[in-house]
Amino acid sequence: MRLANSARIGRVFYELSRIAHVIAIESITTIRYNRLMEQKEKRIFTALKELGHTALGFGKAQLILFGVNFVVINIGMIVAGLGWWSPLIAVCVSILDLLPVVGSGIVYVPWAIIALLAKNTHMAIVVGVTYIAMVVLRMILDPIITGKSVGLSPWITLLASVGGLIFFGGVGMILGPVIAAVANVLYRVFFKKKTQAQSAAPTTTAPDEQQTK
Repeated sequence: MRLANSARIGRVFYELSRIAHVIAIESITTIRYNRLMEQKEKRIFTALKELGHTALGFGKAQLILFGVNFVVINIGMIVAGLGWWSPLIAVCVSILDLLPVVGSGIVYVPWAIIALLAKNTHMAIVVGVTYIAMVVLRMILDPIITGKSVGLSPWITLLASVGGLIFFGGVGMILGPVIAAVANVLYRVFFKKKTQAQSAAPTTTAPDEQQTK
């Protein structure tokens, strides 16, 4: 009888230990899963936040370029003798210049040709010089201002613009830097932080190992 009772008691303790082991494993798994989900949620939230900042930076860059175009066109139209029409023309052409498929050339090239045909040499020269100044300034300032606003180097922004132009046409001049900026944000949030955390892990465990030695 005593042997039977002790066997039953041992069996009970064995089953209880198995249950406790299973519960412990499930608890640890649940905790790890919850931590992974929290980290993913934080990274997604950080990515959305960074993308919002990037969008605002891109909009800010376009506003700055719009202002530069407005000043250049306004000066050119005043020199051309258009007087109070100059600001209105500057606003309209600057808006067209923000549209890569359209651009300011759709206004200035026919305007210069018509001025030459009408033997208005002064108007043709001023319009042509204004258009060339706009194109040169945009080629120089666009990679610098846009890159700085969205967190990219000017060279990467320039390469993204050229690549976008090759693959997507005129729209790619804007779409290329946008894709590069989004890729940069996703890399920094999802990959760069992970590699930094992995590289930092051995350095944090090193002092503990030295203390144990």
